Amino acid sequence: MKNLSSVVVLLFLFAWTAAAAADKIDVNTAPLEDLVKIIHIGEVRAKELISLRPFSSLDDLARIKGIGQAKVEDIKNEGLAWVGHEEKLAEIKPQLEKPEPVTYPPGIVINEILPSPEGPDETEEWIEIFNQNNFEVNLAGWQITDTEGATKTYTFPRETQIEPEGFLVLSRPTSKITLNNSGDGLNLIQPDGKMTDKVNYEKALRGQSYNRVGSKWTWSNALTPGSTNTIPAPIKEIEPSREGIKAPVSEEEVEEVLPKRGLAALGEQIPKETASFPPFLAALFVAIFSGTIILTLKKQINKCIIK
Repeated sequence: MKNLSSVVVLLFLFAWTAAAAADKIDVNTAPLEDLVKIIHIGEVRAKELISLRPFSSLDDLARIKGIGQAKVEDIKNEGLAWVGHEEKLAEIKPQLEKPEPVTYPPGIVINEILPSPEGPDETEEWIEIFNQNNFEVNLAGWQITDTEGATKTYTFPRETQIEPEGFLVLSRPTSKITLNNSGDGLNLIQPDGKMTDKVNYEKALRGQSYNRVGSKWTWSNALTPGSTNTIPAPIKEIEPSREGIKAPVSEEEVEEVLPKRGLAALGEQIPKETASFPPFLAALFVAIFSGTIILTLKKQINKCIIK
C-alpha cells in the first residue's frame, strides 16, 4: 500500500511538472534557439550552457562564464528557465521513500560470563547472550564492548540469529574481548547506538562464572554455557537435636532414673562429653562398690561360722 501511494504521488508530480514545463525552457534539454530566449543567455553563453549540461538547479547556471549570482536571480525571477522534471523528481524521490524507523526487541541480555577459567584465559574465556523472547531475533549489527583496560568491540555479523529463549556463546578467540580478572564490565549495544544491557564485576573468582539470576548477579562454580544458569544451593548448618546429642544430666534426673533403671539407665543419660564423673557420682560409685564388698564378706563370714 505504501509503495502504491508513492507511485501515485510520483505520477502526480510528473504530470504537474510536465504541465508547468509547457511554456518554459528546460536548460538541460532545450535547443540553442530556445536557450537564447532566456535573459542574460546569448548565443555564446547558450553554447557554453549546452557543453556544461546537466544542471542540478538554476543556481548551477553560475558555472557559465559571466553569469554571477545576481544574473542567476534575474533568470529565476523571469520564470522562463527551469531544470527538467527528472532532476526534480530525483530530489523528491528519496524523501518519498524514507525507510520506516527500525525498532529492536527488548529481552536480549548478557546472561553469563567466564572471566577467569581454570585453563588459559586466551582460549577458555566466554560470554553468553540470552534471548528472553519467544521469537527468533536477528542480532546483525548489535555490539558488545568491554569497559576496562584495552577495550574491544565485537559486532555481530549479518544473519546472526538467536533462537526463541535461546543462548549464544562467544568465545574470546571469536569476540577478541579480554575479560580482566581484576574487574571489568560489558555493554550490549543495539545497531542504533542505544545500550540495552550491561554488567560489571570486581575481582573474578577462579574457575567460576558470573551468572544473571533474576535482576541480580552471582558467582557459581557450576558453569552452564549455552544452557540455563544453575546456582548450587548453599549448605545449611544443621542444629544439633536432642536425639543426636544428649543434654547434660542434672542431679534430679540421676535421682529419678537410678532407682527405676539402675546404672545402665544412668549411663544412657550421661553424654560422652561428661565422661569425667562429677564428685557426687564418684562418691556414689564408691559407696555402691564398698557396699557390695561388705555384703560379700558378710556372706563368707556367716558361712564360716555355720561350719
